[in-house]
Amino acid sequence: LGSSWHVEFAAGGRLRLGYRFAKVIAIDAVLWEQMAVVDDRFDTGLTIGVTGYIPLKRVRPSLRIFAIHQHEEGAVSVAQTPAGLIFGVGSGIRHRGGGGMTLGAEIPFYKKHDLEWVVNAELMGIWFPDSLGPTFYFGGNVSIGFNFSLGKMP
Repeated sequence: LGSSWHVEFAAGGRLRLGYRFAKVIAIDAVLWEQMAVVDDRFDTGLTIGVTGYIPLKRVRPSLRIFAIHQHEEGAVSVAQTPAGLIFGVGSGIRHRGGGGMTLGAEIPFYKKHDLEWVVNAELMGIWFPDSLGPTFYFGGNVSIGFNFSLGKMP
């Protein structure tokens, strides 16, 4: 990700979990941890969102709207209190709330029974209304994931 701060970028990993209804809408949560270069800091984000899909066969375009809570903490604070990074407590943590949107595509590449493997590509924008850190984050990601069908409900 880049940000509204001059010469700022961040990189890390993420985990996304959700439940999709009728192949077109999902309620989901994303948790990520990334390292940012300005202030040598860790950003821990948790988003709760709604994603809409166009259920095509070869590619599924999507639009996600989400609310975010993010912790921003300097690497020095993380070194002093590593558990604070996990639990969001400790000195030096900035708690921030905002919102964002993701435009993406899900590309299925292997399916067997109820398990479908996919490649996801997304462009993302995040906005924070405060001045505690960057106002905007923007960027993208590519990931591999899977969809698991729970089967037909009675």
